[in-house]
Amino acid sequence: MLNRWIQPVCIGLALLGGGLSASIALAQTNTERAVQSYVNVTLPAIARMKPYIDKSASDRAKAFATMGLTDTTCGASVTESITAHEHFAEGAGNLCGAMIAWMQNEDIYTCSRVKFSGIDFAHTEPVSAEIAKRHKSDDIPGTRLRLQKAAGCDTKTVAYWGPKLLGLVDQLSASVTNAGDLQPPSSDAAVPTQKAFEYKVFQCHLAYNADENTKSAVADAADDACYAMNYILDHKTLDACRTLDSSITKAVSMGASDPLASEAKALMSKLAKRFGSLDCGMVIATAKVEEDQAKARAAAAAAAAARASAPSEPAINPYAKHNAIVGEINGETQSFNNSLEVAQRWFDRGEDYESCGYYQKALASLRRLETLYADLRRETGDSDYGAKSREMNDEQTAVLENYGDMCMDAERRLY
Repeated sequence: MLNRWIQPVCIGLALLGGGLSASIALAQTNTERAVQSYVNVTLPAIARMKPYIDKSASDRAKAFATMGLTDTTCGASVTESITAHEHFAEGAGNLCGAMIAWMQNEDIYTCSRVKFSGIDFAHTEPVSAEIAKRHKSDDIPGTRLRLQKAAGCDTKTVAYWGPKLLGLVDQLSASVTNAGDLQPPSSDAAVPTQKAFEYKVFQCHLAYNADENTKSAVADAADDACYAMNYILDHKTLDACRTLDSSITKAVSMGASDPLASEAKALMSKLAKRFGSLDCGMVIATAKVEEDQAKARAAAAAAAAARASAPSEPAINPYAKHNAIVGEINGETQSFNNSLEVAQRWFDRGEDYESCGYYQKALASLRRLETLYADLRRETGDSDYGAKSREMNDEQTAVLENYGDMCMDAERRLY
């Protein structure tokens, strides 16, 4: 398991006092450090691994185990070269990281760093004389091309990276509980560390971007799914649910020409199962209600603050019971709408049994509304509320007619 971290893209330097001479001295120090790391760390590491680029995976692994190198051997060198704006040294550091990954047969990171090293080598300014000389004499660009060919980075498309990405989704999903706790992904595996989990999320993004020339809605959905699992680990259930919802929608909307079209149904089924186990439909709907209520409260507070009213004696409100019933009606109506929305979401995805559970909640809300409107009629004597109560009963009948047979069939298939 590689526990590698993304190297910083840029580092800000604060030059305090000292004028121009101090700034030049600091720049020289940065360059000297970059040269030292390049010569003493990066190049020797590349030289040790270079003979094994074309060897088998097992030969590479055996050799790497004896080298004393780690995943982060060239990390500090990359940071120092970025600080000194030495692109050749930065590219060599990225190449070193790619080779370390290749020694461990991890081609996602390998090809990612090969690509970045190529971008680094395309820059020529600034460059120290020592770095420029060793860049050429040690044939660092040639080593990069040799690794690129051995790892097949230029020939691997989304058809190759996609299944790897989907495998990472499965691993991440199996490694975290709905409560956000890490767990063994299988019976013969250990509990992953948080760093290892987060690195797999990083791998997802690298695999998703490995083929920039071919778009896939399924790959896009899988990348979202990885981030959803990370949200679960961070105990951000609403964010996880919204990301899962987006991921499922993308998987559903893929076209027949999608290079991963054959994988869409299985991915959607797995994500829908996780969506359901988190009760995401209700989580999202509840959050929407809370957001709407917060906006309403803010608007009411602003209106109250804008009104200048004199204090008044408290008065008995003759409409207190009436208002309480109306409040219950508003809440139950919102509950009905939420349940119906979630039910329709599951129905559209072909999950009949999950859909029926929420239709039953919608029916319960309609029955309660029927009773509340009857109470309101008795309280006010207004016959219109009696008509509204009958309307609720008619709506129950319509829901049952539309979905009753489907739900009965779904229950038969389940049991």
